[in-house]
Amino acid sequence: MSISMSVSGGTSPCGSLNPKKTSFQEEDLCLYFGKFRVKMDDSKETNTSSPGSSSNVSPPKPQQQQSEAYCYPKHEIGFGNSHSAPVPLYSQDIWRGQSDIAAGEYLGSNNLNGQVLTRNGNPRVDAYAGFQSHEVAEKSGMYSNDNWYQSSRTLNDMGNQSSFGNDSLLGSSYIAQTAMTQSGSQHLLASLLTKDPVVTNMIFEGVFDFLFEVMNDSNGHHVFAKLILSCSDNHLFLIVSKIAWNARLLIKISVSRYGSKSVQRLIKVLEKSPLIDIVIVALSSGFEELMTNRSGSFIILKCLNLLDNEKNQKLYEAAVNLCIPLAQNEKGCIYLNEFITNSKAPYRETLMNVISSKSKFLSQHPSGNFVLQHILGLHNPIYSEYICLELRDLYIQLSLQKGGSHVVEKCLNSSGMVHVVSVLLKYEKLCQVARDQYGNYVIQTALKATKSANSPLHQMLISKLLQNRNELVFGFGRKVLGLIDNGIPLE
Repeated sequence: MSISMSVSGGTSPCGSLNPKKTSFQEEDLCLYFGKFRVKMDDSKETNTSSPGSSSNVSPPKPQQQQSEAYCYPKHEIGFGNSHSAPVPLYSQDIWRGQSDIAAGEYLGSNNLNGQVLTRNGNPRVDAYAGFQSHEVAEKSGMYSNDNWYQSSRTLNDMGNQSSFGNDSLLGSSYIAQTAMTQSGSQHLLASLLTKDPVVTNMIFEGVFDFLFEVMNDSNGHHVFAKLILSCSDNHLFLIVSKIAWNARLLIKISVSRYGSKSVQRLIKVLEKSPLIDIVIVALSSGFEELMTNRSGSFIILKCLNLLDNEKNQKLYEAAVNLCIPLAQNEKGCIYLNEFITNSKAPYRETLMNVISSKSKFLSQHPSGNFVLQHILGLHNPIYSEYICLELRDLYIQLSLQKGGSHVVEKCLNSSGMVHVVSVLLKYEKLCQVARDQYGNYVIQTALKATKSANSPLHQMLISKLLQNRNELVFGFGRKVLGLIDNGIPLE
């Protein structure tokens, strides 16, 4: 057995090259140099050249060449300046059914860490077959361009019924898996840039069976975003229909980072299409789940900022029905405030009215008080007055609470300020409120608000506090006393 090799570049400057005859046990050995594989060839005789000439090992027999035609090319070794032999794109064995080939055995495979896609209950083990499989087949002459482009069969049929095997590389699962790899997604994106309807249709059919998986993937969501820009109206209809039929899956991917981006892109594309109504209905079915998640709330806000009230009607109706439960949620209260800010009349007023009617409950809730503060901060005189009147029996109690004291301060800085100060002036133990760790901030805010409004209530408040000046010397009361003595700034 000898190494199949050749010498290029003429005679060595040091004299002739006389290779030694080396004997090995007859077995297949492979030496790896970079990306190239050197095949050890069996031969009964090794011819050596005469001194002074280049050494050449006798070529393998014709039957050996035929059997090894699909293997890696023999590479010239021992010379740094020798040209690298090109690597064939795929071996002949690549066209076998996937059941005969383990995942990752394909040349240039990019394993997705064992990720498995399932279609019709049949798991497809991940192996990077690539969108290039179509190009490889074309170059190899296995089928013509006309057969490919003019075929009336879908990729799904070609993947399942092709003569290449039941799990052909042209199957839809492989295009979907390609979309979920970095190199594969870049290739698909480049293909979509051609704006060839045949290419777009091929990618669409390959992705459609695994639509939600692709939308929710870190690489796949880029392909989805570009695909829907190139899709025909019929393709968009099929996508929306699948979303409507699988609303639960839509909500599930919408609360993830990449799934949320995909849905937002779809909303943008369907902005002026009647199909958007179907998407909105599907989203409204999971409104509470979306509005208690950061990624999900971005989708709802996208709808509010992009679509008109008529198209967003289902979302507004869901918000009105669920605003109180959302206000009690630690995250939902934050996203509900954003929803209120971005909502439009008359639904915005409807929301504020419902929330204001629950002021007594929400003002004492650790999360709900933030929603109440937000409405007061919008400075709508109607709802500010409404809330201040609703809370008139709770001002003293709220002033001694962490969250409630913030609500009272918001009331003092609203158009309903007089209602709060009137209650404070009637309270006999006002100095106890001034000495409280939370109450002292309420008193300070009351002093600043009345002075800023140039209200006669300001002097009345100072007089009442100074009646028991000695009580303000201790604890948090010193902050209130210092504010009075040093002069209350106008803000």
